Order: sequence, then C-alpha cells, then structure tokens
Amino acid sequence: MFPYLMDEKAIATEVGHPVPPMRVFTLGGLGIDTEAFINTLRPTFSVLAIDPYDMRRAQVEYLKNRLPQHAADLNAFLVEYFAGRAGLTDILHILKELNVTELCEFDRIGFMSRRKRSIARFRVLRDEHTLMGWMIDRVPAKSFAQNVGTHDVRSLVRVFPETPESVTENNDIQKLIRCFANMVHELHPNAEHLRMHMHHMFVFADISGAGTNAPEGIHQDGSDYIVSALVIERAGIVGGESVVYALDKKTEYLRRTLAPGEGIFQADKDRLWHYVTPIKEDPDTFPRYGHRSILGFDIDIIR
Repeated sequence: MFPYLMDEKAIATEVGHPVPPMRVFTLGGLGIDTEAFINTLRPTFSVLAIDPYDMRRAQVEYLKNRLPQHAADLNAFLVEYFAGRAGLTDILHILKELNVTELCEFDRIGFMSRRKRSIARFRVLRDEHTLMGWMIDRVPAKSFAQNVGTHDVRSLVRVFPETPESVTENNDIQKLIRCFANMVHELHPNAEHLRMHMHHMFVFADISGAGTNAPEGIHQDGSDYIVSALVIERAGIVGGESVVYALDKKTEYLRRTLAPGEGIFQADKDRLWHYVTPIKEDPDTFPRYGHRSILGFDIDIIR
C-alpha cells in the first residue's frame, strides 16, 4: 500500500524465515511534506511537561538497589506514588537509612528528568465514504496504562497532559493516523474499529547525563501494533538506535538510527520486542545540548 525503506518481506529474505510485520516508512512515502510537517511540529515539543513518572520509577529503583530489605514495601509505595496518593514523606523512615553520599545521589535523581511528553487518544472507525476510508474521533485520554503484566511498572495507571488540539487537528497528523489505520487494515481486512494512543515526546541529553526513551530496557508496549518512533528531530546527539527483536529478545531483526521523517511500524504484543539506545550529547555538533523528539503510536484492534 505504501513504499517502505524496509519491510518484513525483505527482512524474511535476509534471515531465511517469515517474520512478523515491521516496516520502516518515511513521511514522504506516506504523501506528507516532510519539511513542512517537521517545521510545524518542532515548536510544539518545547511546551511539553516533564514526565514525572520517570523520576518516581528511578527513585524507587535506586532505593530497592541500595536497601533491598525494603523491596516489598517500596513496590507497594510505587503504586501509590504513581497514583499521586503518596509522596516521599511516606518513606522518610527508609530514606533515613541512606548514608550521606547515597542521599545526595538520591536527591540528584529528582533534578535529572530527561523526558517530556503529552498524550492523545483516538477512536478510528472504518468508513468507506470518508477520507482514506477512516473516520477519526478524538476522545479524552484520562488515564493511561499498558497491557504489559503486573511485573512491569508501565502497567500502573499514569496521567499525562493532553496533547493540544492545535497539534492533533493538524491535517497531516490526521492523515498520519489514517495511514497507520490502513497499514493495519492491509494486515487485517476485517478490522473496523481501532484505538490509537499518540505519544508526543521529547528526550534530551547534556554534559551531565544521557537521555533515554526506554528506561525499562527491551520491551513490548502491550498493543497489537505500534509505531515505536516517528522521529521529528534529532540534533546534537549520538545514539538513539532503534532495534527490533524476535521473541527471544536476542535475535535482531532490525537496527536503524532513524533520521527525521523516518519511523517504524511493527507488530508488538506477543510477537516482537523493541528498544532504543540512550542518547548522549555530541560535543562536536550544534547545538551544545542534544535532543530527540518523536511521535509514537499504540494501536489496538477493538473489532
């Protein structure tokens, strides 16, 4: 349906066996003006709010590593901390067990958030009489949790700011959503109702530390299909390689440093795993601090 830089057929030829859907696409290949799209979206990443859950997860992980005897209590605390029903004062008795150096390291975590984000949710319905065969209805995102099992902190409920309508009502964003719906429809001709979450994210790195969009490591997002990243901008960085793995989480099917305007559409839940390497500041590249801004999509077939 669309021209791809690489797809599962080419990868299957390389590895010698069939592989689940995974496709490297470009904005241009989807009929979207790359330069205009990027120029329109670029300033929208500057108004995003810091993701507080990265800091909360990192704080609790730090304490569990230093004080493993409190792991059970800290796991229970994290649920309440994510939900906003508890704060660090509730574990003051645990913090008092850290030495001076450890306490300074813990404090530093609270100052070093590297990711900003917002979210939007859409109901996408098959309708042959509408543009590109799909009707898009934005619905409130409210809360967000991923179907990744209770062992994964991303299964906890999180609440992110809603992406402004000025972004989601953009004609090219609407076209992008319809393109992804048609990618799914090509694979599932009977699909009539999709749920999509769009993640509007910015990660930065500077001399004091790296940034990552995958602190959980190699992972799945718990959806039928995902766009793990559509890169809008990358500047002043090294790293940020996107990797797609087989179910064994070791066999690499795809490794690519996505350029602005490139993205990866792939099967997700119970079929493929993925990861993106951390980004580090490149001191030889302007600007002097680095960043990578992306759109990500989780796509579920409702019926």
